[in-house]
Amino acid sequence: MRKQTLLPISKRPLPTEPAWLHETSFLLEAGIHSAKTETTYRAGLRLFADWLQHFGRAGYSSKNSWPLSPDGLDTAVILAYRTWLIANRAQATVTTYMAALLGYLNYLDGMDALPEAVQPGKLQRQLARRPIERSQVEGVIDLDEARQAMPQILTYYDALPLPPQNDRYNRRLSLLRDRALVHVLYATAARISEVVSLNRSSVDNGYAKFAMVVGKGNKPRALHLRENAGPAIRAYLSERRDANPALFVAHSRNAQAARLTVTAAHNVVKKGVKALGLHEALSAHDFRHFRATQLLRAGMPLEVVQEFLGHSDISTTRGIYAPVLGVQVVSEWLDNIEASG
Repeated sequence: MRKQTLLPISKRPLPTEPAWLHETSFLLEAGIHSAKTETTYRAGLRLFADWLQHFGRAGYSSKNSWPLSPDGLDTAVILAYRTWLIANRAQATVTTYMAALLGYLNYLDGMDALPEAVQPGKLQRQLARRPIERSQVEGVIDLDEARQAMPQILTYYDALPLPPQNDRYNRRLSLLRDRALVHVLYATAARISEVVSLNRSSVDNGYAKFAMVVGKGNKPRALHLRENAGPAIRAYLSERRDANPALFVAHSRNAQAARLTVTAAHNVVKKGVKALGLHEALSAHDFRHFRATQLLRAGMPLEVVQEFLGHSDISTTRGIYAPVLGVQVVSEWLDNIEASG
């Protein structure tokens, strides 16, 4: 008989379900391959849930069964939880548990499932004012150098040899789909949920320069496909024989051409990351971060990048990406001064 475990604050019996919706897929997609790290991250998300329910924060209570929905979260309660952590846990634990929580929130953002009341820009500014060791483990600044390798994923899929057309496992179609998927992710810098929601008609079978989607907050916006994605989409659709209107579908023998899921799309990118030996934390959402910083470095105005990414508030764009550009500007000045000195 399994020994009953209690929650750390309330001392209630530990539920058998994960603490949060999408928690299991987050741990998978975050690139957490260490069993010890996965256990620690799970414990961090569990503590956050127990804290919310025990103290009755943000409308959560012990009456709520797990997995909890993140819809009740807001920026203020996350900052309050961090303050409680600092007062009640060791510094290393605070850093790791906040990394787990922020990683989970970023994952929700990538799925277009982040609650409206959680404002990433404001949250990052507040966290930066009271750093622990790093305000965000593997944050935008931390992974900026690793993200410069994201275009290699396009090259990787483009270079893979196409299986024959009579392959009964549909590996040819799957590879053509994967090529188109990573090209769309790169071209649009879209959230993964927006990309898998695309239909063939919305991209005009690969000839459209942009596609309209309903993004975060139920707001329509344009995804700019340009010529970065068009050829790959056309090559893929030219060999499709199913009737599904979805742009990206599953091609395994038992999938019946169902629309590709967010998790399956993430796995396509993670496969490329692993095959190329890139930083294990890189995922589909890093195409979005890479393109944003790429465009800002090229001189695109902040408000244009805001529109490109679909941020409703320019402070979100500034809060996430300004620190990266600040590091670049200071480094360039230091290089110039030292070179002339």
